Amino acid sequence: METYGYAAMFLAMAAENANIPIPSEIILGFAGFLISQQIFSFWPTFIIACIAGVFGSVISYWLGSYGGRPLLLKYGKYIFFNEKKFALAERLFTKYGGLAVLICRCLPGVRTFISFPAGVARYPFVKFLILTIIGTIPWTFLLVWAGSVLGSRWHDLIQYNHIFTIALVLICALMAAFFFTRRYMRRKNK
Repeated sequence: METYGYAAMFLAMAAENANIPIPSEIILGFAGFLISQQIFSFWPTFIIACIAGVFGSVISYWLGSYGGRPLLLKYGKYIFFNEKKFALAERLFTKYGGLAVLICRCLPGVRTFISFPAGVARYPFVKFLILTIIGTIPWTFLLVWAGSVLGSRWHDLIQYNHIFTIALVLICALMAAFFFTRRYMRRKNK
């Protein structure tokens, strides 16, 4: 990213969200470090990372939609996307639908994999896209911000990942509660 700038960050984040195992804590933590070194700027980093995350998620969704489980079984092992991870994401998606997309976007381990079962289930694309955007924002913001605050200690993001996970789950739960309360109130008022 130091050499190729925002383009390298975009490609890494898109790949990570398309189920290539590149931890976003490393990508965004290092991007935050580059902000602290005044190589990157905060808002362009945040916006580009969000766009890349959504782009990669759409790729994963379409792979699930057109390739489905056979694609996973044939090629998933090459990207550490195994049947166990897929089964977890699929159970969450089957049980919670759109809420799973929103909440899982903030959970390490399944955040990128939820897009594939959403595609397999042919969840409405526009709803998937909206929920993916909403769910991508807090994770990206927190990691970029934390990396910029930690500066040269950005790698501590990996060590304290569980603290960020708890914070993000709470943020996403609040966002989900707001979203569904607002939706319920609209339906009630009709």
